[in-house]
Amino acid sequence: MKYWCKFDGDEREFAFVRRGDQLVCTSGDKTYELDLSLIGDGAMFSMLVDGKSYDVLADVQREQVALQIVGERFVVHVEDDRERAAHAAAGHKASGKRELRAAMPGIVVAVKAKEGDVVEEGQTLVVLEAMKMQNPLGAETSGKVTRVLCKQGEAVAGGALLMELE
Repeated sequence: MKYWCKFDGDEREFAFVRRGDQLVCTSGDKTYELDLSLIGDGAMFSMLVDGKSYDVLADVQREQVALQIVGERFVVHVEDDRERAAHAAAGHKASGKRELRAAMPGIVVAVKAKEGDVVEEGQTLVVLEAMKMQNPLGAETSGKVTRVLCKQGEAVAGGALLMELE
């Protein structure tokens, strides 16, 4: 299956094929042999990439995946073949009401938009501190902030609704 991942303004295509117990990943001209083992409830897993071991914590919220690897946190937007085709058919951008949710539990350290503000795609709306790291949460598309449901200093649960936009 193919996946497209956006991270820090860069988009890459990944293809995965299972060969016995191994998962082979190809991106561009590079190929990696992966071995994954779930730990506990499935949010944590051990990953071998070409023989090198990594412990990975994954928090999947629809198309947004927050990964913690080697003490660093990365937020990646991921689409598979079907999602990409569906978004292309829908004109790429969501319309109507959109929600900004906390990817994981944390403390709101900054609210960068207020009700009525017109925001651009990618603009930081809320900064959430989780696992001793500050994580900017941005607008998926341009729009208008219709509700702000969080405030600076507030503790929020994973999945908590922080803002609504249209």
